[in-house]
Amino acid sequence: MNWLKNPRKTRRNAKGLSLLVMAASLIAILLPLRAWAQEATPTPSPDGAPSGGPIIPLVHTVQEGENLTFIANSYGVTVEALLAVNNLSNADALSIGQELLIPGGEGEAVVTAHTVQAGDTLAHIATLFNTTPDEIMATNRLLNRMAPLPIGQRLTVVSRTGSAQPQPVTGAPHVVAMGESLLTIAAQYRLSPAEIAAANELVYPYYLFPGQRLRIPGTAVYQDLPGEWVQVQVRPLSLQQGSTVSIYVQNLLDGAPSGSLAGQPLRFFPHDDGYVALVGIDAFTEPGQHLLQLAGSGSRPWTPFQQEIPIASSGFGVQQIVVSEELNALLDPQVRQQEDIFLDTIYNQTAGSPAWDGLFQFPVTTTVVTAGYGDGRSYNGGPIEIFHTGVDFAGGVGTPILAPADGVVVFAAPLQLRGNTVVLDHGLGVMTAYFHLSEMFVAPGTAVTTGQMIGAGGSTGLSTGPHLHWDVRVNGVPVNPVQWVEMEFP
Repeated sequence: MNWLKNPRKTRRNAKGLSLLVMAASLIAILLPLRAWAQEATPTPSPDGAPSGGPIIPLVHTVQEGENLTFIANSYGVTVEALLAVNNLSNADALSIGQELLIPGGEGEAVVTAHTVQAGDTLAHIATLFNTTPDEIMATNRLLNRMAPLPIGQRLTVVSRTGSAQPQPVTGAPHVVAMGESLLTIAAQYRLSPAEIAAANELVYPYYLFPGQRLRIPGTAVYQDLPGEWVQVQVRPLSLQQGSTVSIYVQNLLDGAPSGSLAGQPLRFFPHDDGYVALVGIDAFTEPGQHLLQLAGSGSRPWTPFQQEIPIASSGFGVQQIVVSEELNALLDPQVRQQEDIFLDTIYNQTAGSPAWDGLFQFPVTTTVVTAGYGDGRSYNGGPIEIFHTGVDFAGGVGTPILAPADGVVVFAAPLQLRGNTVVLDHGLGVMTAYFHLSEMFVAPGTAVTTGQMIGAGGSTGLSTGPHLHWDVRVNGVPVNPVQWVEMEFP
């Protein structure tokens, strides 16, 4: 009877009972939904991709002797279908190794490796291989999704493009200016707003902001870089002590680029549609991560760009050199210091465009190496304070010494340590030097061509016997000359 005497308590009990009934009803509804959701979760396929995901295209690599008719018949498709899906015409010739999409076919995931390029992010690499950043992280045991990737790092990637090769993203960058809209930008490039929105995964309603970077659909290879940078290319991607590095850049803004690598300033020269700089990594550069920094300025500053590049040890050894007593005076550190300072004034001259084209050639016809580049040098058991800045080739007095590439003679005279010396300027800050000559056949200001005889081998200066010492200098830094006969610069 107490409940009849307390109406507030009666209302609270009735309200609590209603809430219990509602909760029970909600649980009854949610439990089946939860079970349905668990059943609807895609089951991972054997190769690690969720079933029901995007179909992996079937790709055929053209082999020797194959033509479109043979390939079409092999897969039970028509030549017309092959032409359409690969955007080809009957007039296009196939090349060995060319990849063709096979219409209607389904391929398989391919495990491959990708070397990180300038500007690469996990998201961009995932796009190249039709995978996800999470899968790349799991495959390579990466812990931080936002951590920058160093140039040259090798990643294992499960490609879902049907090919082991990355499928390049194409287009051109556009940086949104004040007052621009998607409609005005689309009109500028003669595209529809929907095409630009799709390329940039924009969601309606489309809101743009000044400084936003958009990818405009096109045919050029697109790099996912900050700000107005169009291209940043670093070659080679794997660097070590003694390497020469080529850095090519393009930017939407006017002006000229600047920057540094491993603490060395970059000297850029106009090249193709952008600028190129060559930089040398000498033998005493500390192995490890080094920072590439890029900037620039014109009517306004360029957006800074930076990315780490690992420089590996080359495993150089030590050369023990024994010289006669009559040459001991040349071991005085002051003699070397004064001669180095003098030569630096020559090596650091900067000519314009490159005089050479293609690979350098060896400066001798018989390439027997008696001392390689980079080893530390000890004279008569003394301390190791220098490294061998070039390559020594065996040869007797009078061995023909040849220009490895086109250039101009900037020095030809005797020096105390290097003996009779010739220095050639090849442009872009690249110079080659030839030491210990018995004779010099060129004079400063003379233009020389590849293979021209510029001197004769000898044993002048600080030398223990007839040979040629060949130096390659990049903006004054001695680098491994062998790389220049194996890789084209710039």
